[in-house]
Amino acid sequence: MSPVPPAPGIYTPVPTFFKNDGYTIDFDANVKHAKFLKDNGIAGLVIMGSTGEGVHLTKEERAATIKAVHDALPDFPIIGGVVQNSVQDALDEIDSIKAAGATHAVVLSSNYYGAGIKQQGIIDWFTAVADKASLPILVYVYPGVSNNLFTDPATVIKLSGHPNIVGTKISHGDVSHHTIIATDKNVQQNNFNTFTGLGQLLVPTLTIGCKGTIDALSGAFPKIYVKIFQLVQDGKIEEAVKLQNTVSRGEEIVVNFGVIGIKKAIHLGAGIGENYLGRAPLNQDLPAGAWENLEHYFKEIQAVERTL
Repeated sequence: MSPVPPAPGIYTPVPTFFKNDGYTIDFDANVKHAKFLKDNGIAGLVIMGSTGEGVHLTKEERAATIKAVHDALPDFPIIGGVVQNSVQDALDEIDSIKAAGATHAVVLSSNYYGAGIKQQGIIDWFTAVADKASLPILVYVYPGVSNNLFTDPATVIKLSGHPNIVGTKISHGDVSHHTIIATDKNVQQNNFNTFTGLGQLLVPTLTIGCKGTIDALSGAFPKIYVKIFQLVQDGKIEEAVKLQNTVSRGEEIVVNFGVIGIKKAIHLGAGIGENYLGRAPLNQDLPAGAWENLEHYFKEIQAVERTL
């Protein structure tokens, strides 16, 4: 059977919750969060992506976190994050997350050498991974966590022709790149889905052919993202745009506070976790007064979420 991409919809890249000691993984909280998202219409999860602090966990811990969620929700799609620089390490990680229950892998390009990496090198690296990967993979384009390495649209389009590369997550704000990829005739003919990593671009990118979003703030407010997706599918663009305004304002939490802001929103909004801090070095709280300065965005999106 040919590899298939993740179905269109809203996916949540989930954080990893830790106990109050700042180190022990809180498996119960992670499972509780996954159940909350599934119950509220989320199509699937990304576990051990950028939001999940996979780089702060061991290979065994990453697999154990995926397995805990998979055991609790065996039919819930799980996309596992892969951020290794060498081809063989990436393949080993894919084997590990597959054994734990992942259905796909979202793979960040090898990026240690940054600007010294050419686009053909990116193509060669992903091809070598995809040729032997035990899971279908998505190309993860996120310059902010990959040494400012940009993967050109032409590179993604080329990779879309590989039978084991079934999608991409684009985590930067260049809508033209989303458009070039999602509207390309070759991409549309391939078994390949394009997702934005930015919920603040959900309506614009859906209207040009993207298949959804993999967005972290949906971890706190899943219903509003799912509602926007449904409205666009139903052609109710004006209604979707009204909700998009609320989401885009709420996304300022992510823009300003990153992973800790996301976890705090989930902790406060959904009551998940003993605390919202990460492992060192992401174990420091927000500066005094910072959350309060932007709390109105949180309250706005929370108020709308409660009506849905």
